[in-house]
Amino acid sequence: MGGPKQDDFLNQVVEIHTTLAPRELLSAVQRIESELGRERVLRWGPRTVDIDILWYHGFSAREADLEIPHPRIEERRFVLEPLAELAPDLVLASGRTVTEALVSVREQEVDRRAPEKDKHNPEGSTASMIDHVSMQAEIRRLAREKDAVILAHNYQRPEVQDVADILGDSLGLSRQAAASTARMIVFCGVHFMAETAAILAPDRPVVIPEVRAGCPMADMVDVEGLEVLRAEHPGAAVVSYVNTSAAVKALSDVCCTSANAVRILQSIPADQEIIFTPDRNLGSWAARKAGREVILWPGFCPTHELIEVEDVLEARAAHPNAKVVVHPECRPEVAAIADAVESTSGMIRFCREDSAEEYLIGTETGMIYRLSQDVPAKRFYPVTETSVCPNMKVTTLDKVLAALQNEGPVVTVEPAIRERALRAVQRMVEVGP
Repeated sequence: MGGPKQDDFLNQVVEIHTTLAPRELLSAVQRIESELGRERVLRWGPRTVDIDILWYHGFSAREADLEIPHPRIEERRFVLEPLAELAPDLVLASGRTVTEALVSVREQEVDRRAPEKDKHNPEGSTASMIDHVSMQAEIRRLAREKDAVILAHNYQRPEVQDVADILGDSLGLSRQAAASTARMIVFCGVHFMAETAAILAPDRPVVIPEVRAGCPMADMVDVEGLEVLRAEHPGAAVVSYVNTSAAVKALSDVCCTSANAVRILQSIPADQEIIFTPDRNLGSWAARKAGREVILWPGFCPTHELIEVEDVLEARAAHPNAKVVVHPECRPEVAAIADAVESTSGMIRFCREDSAEEYLIGTETGMIYRLSQDVPAKRFYPVTETSVCPNMKVTTLDKVLAALQNEGPVVTVEPAIRERALRAVQRMVEVGP
């Protein structure tokens, strides 16, 4: 799957098991593209979404609109890179494996922006093609040398999680950053998380390895729109999820996490209106649990929105002994049929303390790795393999290393905005985790 400008990190390769014949699968793909508003002016130009059938086991065709295996599968770095992570030993039509084919196009530019050469990776191959252990060792050495603490969100790539000093959710990591005595903070997450760390630790540089790691949900609430809504409800308390920009936090009365949203709503006087931004799913779930009425901002997490009731039912059929644990950012109808609705930190606690041996996890797929490390005696499966956040996956080991080497890019927050945003965050902390 590719998106606008065809950046390499926006491509995903997903293995699916289907009973659809190839042409039926093509029709299903085209229907998805149509529903997502697919547009492409030029054959090889920018597009909103582009889904290709790269491979169909045991089948080949060379028809006008159905070419399988994909005719350019061995010619495009941006296709082979994600495929190498999923199936590095897959044998292609030429007889080469995916890994071997990728080596032959390793110098190929993607979107006219070739990755910089790295003295620790002189052949120019990607992080998926090198020895993760040796790069992790160099990152750890450099972090010690530069007195840096490395934080990684639960949704990060496994190899990035493994190199971090501290793993956790967005606010927990920011609080750890503030409590740390390290000279520099390297935040492996998305932009709003690094901003929150900068709000809580303004005396130290907060470095984000990839500045393009944004959050679509955080971008769904803007300052101008929130000011209009506040004017329409002048007495309302504004509760903003930590998944928001510093500027939105500065307009808020209090922030919340998915773990404490219910307690935050309960802490607001019963006769006061509440505006909740930006996640309608978390807001409606927390409001029901807290017994409060809230004015919901119509935002959502695209990754969690992908999880549907049908996915849960199919996953339960495949794993009948597994309990379903989903994130409150999921759709209400998904949360309604789950065995538990938990934040990422709550998922770890629930699965560790619960008596079941298997769990179906409804959140970004990076959480599966975190759970398998923290609760190794139990088995975890994603409710759906499609719940992948490309923004979380854009951070790679080579980018973490470059961030340490360059001590940048540094995320900053304007002092006046920081001061107001800090009040909203501190009020959340006062209520409790």
